[in-house]
Amino acid sequence: MNKKILNFSIIIILITANAFAQNAQELRIGSFINGNLGHGQEIWYRVTATEDGFLTVETTGSTDTYLEAFDAQQNYITENDDGGEGYNAKIDIIVTRGTSYLFKLRGYDYENSGPYRIFASSRPMPTITELRIGSSHNGNIESGEEYWFRFRASETGILTVETTGYTDTYLEAYASNYNFLDADDDGGEDTNAKLEIDVSAGETYIFKLRGYSDYETGTYRLTSSFRNFPTPVPLNPGTFQAGNITEGQEFWYSVRAPRRGRLIVETTGSTDTFLYVYSDSYEFLLSDDDGGEETNARIELSAEANYTYIFRLRGFSKSTTGSFRVFASIE
Repeated sequence: MNKKILNFSIIIILITANAFAQNAQELRIGSFINGNLGHGQEIWYRVTATEDGFLTVETTGSTDTYLEAFDAQQNYITENDDGGEGYNAKIDIIVTRGTSYLFKLRGYDYENSGPYRIFASSRPMPTITELRIGSSHNGNIESGEEYWFRFRASETGILTVETTGYTDTYLEAYASNYNFLDADDDGGEDTNAKLEIDVSAGETYIFKLRGYSDYETGTYRLTSSFRNFPTPVPLNPGTFQAGNITEGQEFWYSVRAPRRGRLIVETTGSTDTFLYVYSDSYEFLLSDDDGGEETNARIELSAEANYTYIFRLRGFSKSTTGSFRVFASIE
């Protein structure tokens, strides 16, 4: 296709999307709208938050729906397929009072069409319990309830938050502004949730605990622990290190770029590996699972001359074991 024609087509698509968003229907908190989705049709809605807290927009009915959420400037926030009942979509976002948000509704694919009902609801910001290292919180999960915890880091390192017990739990981690960081279902023992996140001194982190499903109930114990970043082993470009991963084990390496270029760190072997890379002050940069051959991890980044990067290597899951080789090179 001619490049000018392609660029013109992209402009037309963007103009069309903007027109739909600008003509979005108002969907008020606590109300609903009935409609009918045609094949390939997109319908836009605008919801204005009436309080600081959580905004939920979802559909009901037999039509397989798909929802996308944007801010008022059409910056993407999140999307959902089957988060509601059956094949219905459901989005839950944190909002600011008086601010408008846009939601794009469509069928899951071109073939999905039919009647639907879309409605919006809100709830205020939750009561948050302080979470401290070495302490535990015992509680009982009620059907559909959420429990929120706050942790303030006194130093930089790795924070672990996990549940124990027989209840199937789910954990989510957020930054202090409620930007999503990570989530876990069964990373702990049996069906318990376990999250490990990198924290910075002076920063606050928020955790949301719930049952895996809306119908999950039972007791839980929530605990937290902290460990400092370990001293990494030097890994010079053009060399490799060999090792053997046991359950839950991690290996840390420092790689100093001798010149500016493309720095590559990757593993080889039959073990399913996972890599993280940090700045020299342990600020997280990026991660990789299967970027190398088969299930091996591989990270490429533009390196600055004489700068040291920190790499963290582990098995893909807590039960992964096996031998590996990790290589560093610069191009």
